[in-house]
Amino acid sequence: MSTPHRLSAPERREAILAAAHDLFAERGFRGVTTRELAAAVGVTEPVLYQHFPSKRDLYRALIERKMEKTHDLHEDFRAICNDPQDPKAFLQQLATMIMAWHQADPSFMRLLLLSSLENHELREMFHERMMNSYFPTLIDAFGKLIRREGFRPVPTEFAVYTFCAMVGHHCMDRLLFRHPLSNASDEQVISHMVDIFLNGLKKESK
Repeated sequence: MSTPHRLSAPERREAILAAAHDLFAERGFRGVTTRELAAAVGVTEPVLYQHFPSKRDLYRALIERKMEKTHDLHEDFRAICNDPQDPKAFLQQLATMIMAWHQADPSFMRLLLLSSLENHELREMFHERMMNSYFPTLIDAFGKLIRREGFRPVPTEFAVYTFCAMVGHHCMDRLLFRHPLSNASDEQVISHMVDIFLNGLKKESK
């Protein structure tokens, strides 16, 4: 008779994170107790607390792990923002990355949405980390394009927010609702969004 495999401390920590990810995504942060988390992994609450002293610490660890898993995407992001040349190519690459990030882990997106709906301070953890990691870099990249290409001198942070919000909302629609552009491919959506963002809806003057 084989002896059941005893999890090492790192393996148990990962098992707790995996269970928390699924439970939080299903019922939200407040809808899950530490007793349920411990039971889902097959440990006692004291063992759970050895790895994560509180649910808040566990939630923070989930965010940190998510950021670690997107390391390669983060490096690619830095690379395209470092010296953006062609505006259309840059925005297409950026939109592709935003979509890839949303599509890589839909359950994590649900977890974030539930934490926001619960209106507690934990929702700020992720947004603060994301803003500190990406927003300043995008402001710098967009600023370079605006100055070099002779675009209208709009506030750079508004340009960044407008483009990212446009693509991000599309991703959320795909995740949550019956999307009005369900028959369009991601490539088609990106192409039209970039074109509208760069050229607007006004006809070219003759």
